[in-house]
Amino acid sequence: MSEMVNEIQVKSVLNKHKRRDDWFLDDYSVNPYEGCAFNCIYCYIRGSKYGENMERTLSAKVNLPEVLRRQLSEG
Repeated sequence: MSEMVNEIQVKSVLNKHKRRDDWFLDDYSVNPYEGCAFNCIYCYIRGSKYGENMERTLSAKVNLPEVLRRQLSEG
């Protein structure tokens, strides 16, 4: 379980995949958190440098709805 939850502001929430996902058939992912302990198979953090501290801290992207609306309207 996480020891602490941080609230963070982000500039971007859409994560472009290097190649189309064979399971979900998508080109992008959205993760409202950083560092969660679920370790989902589709998470863009798996295998990255950010995956090292997955169970110690959790950061909630508190401005995600506004940023996502902006990014989708730009697309």
